[in-house]
Amino acid sequence: MYDLILNSKHKASSYQFTLWVASLLLIGCLSILACAPVVIPVYREARPSNEEHISRSFSRADQLLKEKKYREALAIYEDYLRRYPGGFLRDMALMKSGIIYAELGAYDVARRSFNRIISDHPESRFFREARFRIAMSYMKEGSYEEAITHAKDLLRTPLSRQEKLQIYPLLGEAYLGIKDRLKAVDAYSIAYYLATGAKKAALLSRIEGIIRESKEDELIVLEKRYNEGVFAGIIRFELGRRYRDQGLVRKAAEKLKDFLTRFPHHPRAKEARTILSELREGLLVDRFTIGCVLPLTGRYSTFGNRALNGIELALDRFNSQPEVHEVQIIIRDSGSDPRQTIKAVEDLGENEHVMAIIGPMITAESAAIKAQSLKVPIMVMTQKPDIIELGDYVFRDFLTSDRQVRGIVSYAIQELGLKKFAVLYPEERYGTTFMNLFTDELIANGGELVCVGSYGKEQTDFGDAIEKLVGLHNPETEGDKSDPVESGAEKEEKLKPVIEFEAMFIPDTFQKVGLIAPQLAYHGVTNILLLGTNLWHSEKLIEMASDYVQGAIISEGFFAESPSPAVQEFVRTFKEVFGRMPAFLEAQAYDTATILFSLVNRPQVWSRHSLKNALLSLKDFPGVTGVTSFRQNGEADKPVYLLKIVGQRFVQVR
Repeated sequence: MYDLILNSKHKASSYQFTLWVASLLLIGCLSILACAPVVIPVYREARPSNEEHISRSFSRADQLLKEKKYREALAIYEDYLRRYPGGFLRDMALMKSGIIYAELGAYDVARRSFNRIISDHPESRFFREARFRIAMSYMKEGSYEEAITHAKDLLRTPLSRQEKLQIYPLLGEAYLGIKDRLKAVDAYSIAYYLATGAKKAALLSRIEGIIRESKEDELIVLEKRYNEGVFAGIIRFELGRRYRDQGLVRKAAEKLKDFLTRFPHHPRAKEARTILSELREGLLVDRFTIGCVLPLTGRYSTFGNRALNGIELALDRFNSQPEVHEVQIIIRDSGSDPRQTIKAVEDLGENEHVMAIIGPMITAESAAIKAQSLKVPIMVMTQKPDIIELGDYVFRDFLTSDRQVRGIVSYAIQELGLKKFAVLYPEERYGTTFMNLFTDELIANGGELVCVGSYGKEQTDFGDAIEKLVGLHNPETEGDKSDPVESGAEKEEKLKPVIEFEAMFIPDTFQKVGLIAPQLAYHGVTNILLLGTNLWHSEKLIEMASDYVQGAIISEGFFAESPSPAVQEFVRTFKEVFGRMPAFLEAQAYDTATILFSLVNRPQVWSRHSLKNALLSLKDFPGVTGVTSFRQNGEADKPVYLLKIVGQRFVQVR
């Protein structure tokens, strides 16, 4: 019994001990659980039985996304999110949906998708990418401050090298969005040092672009901030180039010299040496002085002095403008002598240090060759073919044969709708040149040259040439002045001209045309359009053959009666100063001088080389002889005036 009682007590005690231990264990577990971190519930479910079908659907959606079929791809991802709200691919579907919405410009909706990844799937492999794309979405919609905030927050987290290479350029672009180029360079520079290979080169190119866009005060700050390394060289080079463009020649030379001393092997070193060489040349040139070489004495002095009047008027009018640097001209007489011309160009280029030369006329080839050797831009005043081929410092703004022909043919074919043409030309250089140019231009514009006739330089009777053009000429009776016995009907049939053309081009003087036009009518050549060159432009032509040249179209380089306000003002001022009407030479010289005066007043034009480049880049300069641009070969590209004979006067066609 005692044993039984004892045993019972022992059992009770043992039971109490067990309860005590269990209580301690329970308390311990509860304590541990209380100290453990809270686990965020994650929307996950077991992989569904149709996993293979879902995988195929996602593959299809990815392909549609690559093909930019955004709506179709989006439908697949959103269908998955509706059917499987806790699906094991939910984070991927949210990421792809957000990307598509961003591509479609729905940035608010895109951010909702990305934020659901951040809140619901913190363990997702898309977590950091979602944060990056939120910053990117703000960037794309122009919310630059928001983009900067999110990008900087992301940079405070542990990131891989590749992730940083994505974020820093984004941050740089966002800073550019708020016009903070200094911080943009800082952000891009970090990315540059993280990158390798092609990516590094692309980032360097972007940084160079930002530096080129920076203001001068920003460049000065950057110069102090980046005293060493590749950026230091870029910044100093850009400052030197900027000073050059502002015409601050000495300051630019000092900066580029310092750049070459510190960075002799920099990628921009070769370019810097070229600019520095030009700057030294610019220091030796008087940029606001223009030379003139014209025939002021001798047989062509009339033309030279007329051109000089135009230049003098241009100088007076330009210098009278406010806020321009006054220009001066130095005049030399060519005397129509090639040797005197060469000496004049040499004196102006080497002793007077002129920026450019206007002229000459008759001896233009000799002047052009010498100016090219001295690398002095020269604006020759001649129609001489191919003179601009003498060098890249040779320019011409003058009424040339090919410009006249282009204007006439274009108007006749493109605006009047004519297709068939004839040419009647004198057998000498002027006539042959124009005949060949006219033929080539017709072919280029789809016209047809039906027949060509010619006549001698001294000829005054043009009957034979006209008869050949219209089928009236009979070689068998040439030289036989007797009239054969024929029936009236046969004679009438034989004398009827065959006119298969709609217009006739006659490249000759007004004196010759005044004789040719009545003879055309005499031989029955009527109801055709007559076309001519600027040599027709004389009131005497109308006096000689008014009835026979009505409606004729000619080309011209200047028209004093033009309704253009600029032309009217030029003509009025010229008459007040010189007491006579200006003609083409005066107007052309006026325009040439005005172009050069204007260009040397540009800050970036500080040397002969930069003036040459400025001429080549000139576009649509408004002059009294027309709107002027230059081709890359130095030839002026401008329309001609087209004049029409109406009654007793010439009128401007357009």
